[in-house]
Amino acid sequence: MNLMIERASGPLPRPVRRGVTSLLAVGLAATALTGCSASGNPANETTQAPAASSAEATAATGQVVELGDGWAKAADSNMTSVFGSLKNTGDQAVTLESIAAADTADVAELHETVMNDQTGATEMKRVEGGFEIGPGETKTLEPGGDHIMLMELTCAVQSGTDLTLDLGFSDGRTQKITVPVRDYAGAQEHYAPGEEHSGHGEHSEMPSAQSSALPECHEH
Repeated sequence: MNLMIERASGPLPRPVRRGVTSLLAVGLAATALTGCSASGNPANETTQAPAASSAEATAATGQVVELGDGWAKAADSNMTSVFGSLKNTGDQAVTLESIAAADTADVAELHETVMNDQTGATEMKRVEGGFEIGPGETKTLEPGGDHIMLMELTCAVQSGTDLTLDLGFSDGRTQKITVPVRDYAGAQEHYAPGEEHSGHGEHSEMPSAQSSALPECHEH
């Protein structure tokens, strides 16, 4: 800022000098404020990043569904089941499509339990297409109902240990879950006649007499 002041010879009268001093002070203050504004960083301005949506937060943590009351049935050989509740806390439907338990079983499937009209017995069948869980909905996996089935166990699943599974979803996302192993005498359903599972025919969760003892699974 250039202030052009035309003055006569000799010192300015005192009132005039005071006026000029005040004018200069105001001009300097205005220049300082203008400079702050131009830099885009005024002292009283705060920058706040937009809050992440619930879907973005879920993706960031790798959690697609929320597991509740998860547990697995102890088994020395053959096969076992995993239960619990899977809640979709997102705003879009998800489909649980596959299961993997590479350190525990060679085969893992999603199963439903149906009634055989002829025998009156309950039988297990593999679910084609997976379990779809709508926004805010919960898929319950329980003995005598829908569940996760681990077959061709490579180690004995012992009570008091933990079991880790990989959930695979239709949109390509995956999620690890860990459940405690418990002793449980129920859930002895048979496979429906004609169901083929990894080249085997009809199966039962009961260990066969020919089943050999397996080494204990390591916690993972």
